[in-house]
Amino acid sequence: MKLFKYITQKRTKTFLLTLAGGVALFTSCSDEILEKEPITEILIDTAFEDENNILFNLNGAYDPLQWQSVGGNQTFPLMQQGVRADDIHSQSAAFWAIGAQYDQFTTIDPNLTSVASVWSKWYQGVARTNFTIQLAENFGGFETEGLQDQILGEAKFLRGLYYFELVRLFGGVPLFDKPITSAEQNQFKPRSTAEEVYAFIEADLKAAATNLPVKGGERFQGAATSGAALALLTKVYLYQEKWSEAVTTAEQVIGQGVYSLEENFRDNFIVENEFGKESIFEINYVDGLSTGTFDDGRQAQEGSGSWKWSFPFIPAGYRSFNNFIPRQKLVDFFDDSDQRKEATFLLPGQVLNSPGLAALEWDPAPADFNYAIGVSTGAKKYFLTFEQVQDLLSEFQSPLNEKIIRYADVLLMHAEASLMGGGGTGSESFQQVIDRAYGAGNVAAPAYTIQGVRDERRRELATEGWNRFTDLVRWDKADGGGVIKEALEEAGKTDFKKPRDLLLPIPQQEIDTYPQGMLSQNPGY
Repeated sequence: MKLFKYITQKRTKTFLLTLAGGVALFTSCSDEILEKEPITEILIDTAFEDENNILFNLNGAYDPLQWQSVGGNQTFPLMQQGVRADDIHSQSAAFWAIGAQYDQFTTIDPNLTSVASVWSKWYQGVARTNFTIQLAENFGGFETEGLQDQILGEAKFLRGLYYFELVRLFGGVPLFDKPITSAEQNQFKPRSTAEEVYAFIEADLKAAATNLPVKGGERFQGAATSGAALALLTKVYLYQEKWSEAVTTAEQVIGQGVYSLEENFRDNFIVENEFGKESIFEINYVDGLSTGTFDDGRQAQEGSGSWKWSFPFIPAGYRSFNNFIPRQKLVDFFDDSDQRKEATFLLPGQVLNSPGLAALEWDPAPADFNYAIGVSTGAKKYFLTFEQVQDLLSEFQSPLNEKIIRYADVLLMHAEASLMGGGGTGSESFQQVIDRAYGAGNVAAPAYTIQGVRDERRRELATEGWNRFTDLVRWDKADGGGVIKEALEEAGKTDFKKPRDLLLPIPQQEIDTYPQGMLSQNPGY
C-alpha cells in the first residue's frame, strides 16, 4: 500500500522550515496579535505533543525525493546524470530549454536557475531531516518501543542521501547538522571540504544501519532499512576509493539474505512489482491524489512525470514529450542476446500493449520514430501501458516507482571494489549479474575485468538516472584522467573542459545571498 503518502499529503503543516530559517505560523485573527512579542523561534517542547507529530515530520522528510520540479525548473536526476553524460539526448526538438542546457557544457553556468533548483531541492531535504532529528532527540513522550531509534535511523539515512547528492554534484558544500529554528542562529556557513562532507555522510549512514530493521521489518513499505543504509554507504565508500570498506559493507548487504535478482530484468520496472526482491530503496509514487502536474510549483507531488517526459508523443493516447531519448551508441552498446536491451529501450517493432487496442495506432512501434536527432528508440524503464495511462487522474502523475538502489547495483559495486584491491569474492557477484543478463555460458558476456565491470554497470543502470555522469567522474579520477573525456567525445560532446565541468557550479544566487566572500565558486566558473 502507498498509504503513507496519503498521510503525508493530508498532514497538518504546522511549520514551514527552510535553511534560511524561515518560519510560518498561523493563528486566528485578533486585535491581541498586535500586542504580541514577535516569535523568533520554534518551541519544540510545546508544539509537538505526541509521537505522531514526529512521524508526520519524518514522512515530510521523504517528500523531496519526489520533487521533479522546484521553482518552476525540472530537476530530474536523469538530467544531471544521463543527459549531462553520454547516455541520453535531452529532446527530439528544440523546445525544452532546460534539457538543452544540460546537454552541453558551455550553457551550464552559475546563473542557470535549474542548477539553483537542484541545490534547493536537496537542501530542503536536509532542512527537513535536521528538524526531524532534533525533534526525535529532544522529545520525551515516545510510547512505542524503539520508535525513537527508528525515526532517527530513517532521518539520518535520508540526510546522508541528500548530502551524497549534493557532494557528488557540487563538491564540498556547507554542512548544516542542526535545524535553524531561531532568527538568532547563524544562517550561513562556508563550504566544507568534500572529505568532510563524506565523513559526515558516513557517520549518518552507519547510525542508520544500526538503528533500522532489515527489509520486511520497516515501518511501512518504502521506508529506509538497514540494507538501504549499508548499500548507500557502499556507494559512498566507492566514491572515495575506500575499496576494502566498500567490499565489507556490500557483503553485509548480501549477507542479510533478503535481496536477490529478479529473473526477468523487466520486472524491476513495472507497477505490479514495486518493492520487489531486488529493490533496496525506491521513490514511492502514486496517482490519484492530485489532478495537477508534477511541476506546478507547490511541492506537493505524488505522481511521477518521468513517463510523460520520456515517452514518444502519440496523438492516439500517449500525449507525452519524448525529451529523454537514449543515444544510439548506448543502444548499440547492448548485445542482442542481453535481455536488458528490450527492457531498457523502446525499439522499432516492439509490441507495447495488450492486443486489440484499436485506439492506439502506434503498436507495434514503427521502424522509424521520425526524431529530428536521427534516433529511433525510446527510454522504457518508465513506460506505462496504454491502459495504465488511460486510468491516470493526471497524465503528469505516474504511479510507477523509481529505483534509487537495486541489488544488482550492490553486486556490481562489490565486484568493482574487489577488483580494485578491496578483497572479497567479487567475481561471484559479477557472475550473478551477467548470468541474469545474458544467460549462463553466453560468450557475449564480458570478462571479469575493471572494464568489464564498468561496461556492465553502464548497461545495468542505463537511463535510470542516478549514476552515469558521476561514475565517469570517479573512474576518471581512479585512472588518472581520460575516461570521461573519451566517453563524452565518443557521444559527440566536445565542449567538456576539466576541471570546470566535473562539477555543477555553485548557484550564483546562493553566493550573492551569503556574506561577501564566504561561499566560494567551483573552479572554472
